[in-house]
Amino acid sequence: MTTPNPAAADHSADWNTIGLNAFVDHLLRTHHPYTKTALEALQPLLGKVVRVHGDTHPELNELQQLYATLRSDLLLHLMKEENVLFPYLRTLDSDRAVPAPHFGSVANPIRMMTMEHETDSAILQRMLEITGNFTLPPGACASYTALYAGLHELVNDLLRHIHLENNFLFPRAIAEEQRERSEG
Repeated sequence: MTTPNPAAADHSADWNTIGLNAFVDHLLRTHHPYTKTALEALQPLLGKVVRVHGDTHPELNELQQLYATLRSDLLLHLMKEENVLFPYLRTLDSDRAVPAPHFGSVANPIRMMTMEHETDSAILQRMLEITGNFTLPPGACASYTALYAGLHELVNDLLRHIHLENNFLFPRAIAEEQRERSEG
């Protein structure tokens, strides 16, 4: 992959204390662009590897189906975060009065995002399972090698991304909204 994996940047922040705006900025600056770039770059490589090796490695056909579902799910998921959830989180971390969101409470889109994370995590786990944790077959060509390296990097980043949102960002957003409502 030409885009560096953002996981290294995740270790420099205290996710328990960083402001919601800074957290959102981090996700939008690192994980979201990386995910979109990786998804686009790996798709044609996966197609090539399946065309060349799919007959002798049938797990590649399932991998391609899983990847197509994951890609579709993630692109829609990222769009919802960027256009609905994150703008609202920014209002929670501002000095302005927080308007009542059309979704009632931040817990509602977070519940949906968490369910989507669970679905995508299951897809990622299945990808790891059918590829033996992206273990290359003997004599794998350069494309096969690049595909598995890129997929492994993407899976690791997505699991880290999901962890940050589920275990740090989402609980903090719910708590901040509750605090805002109790003070307002």
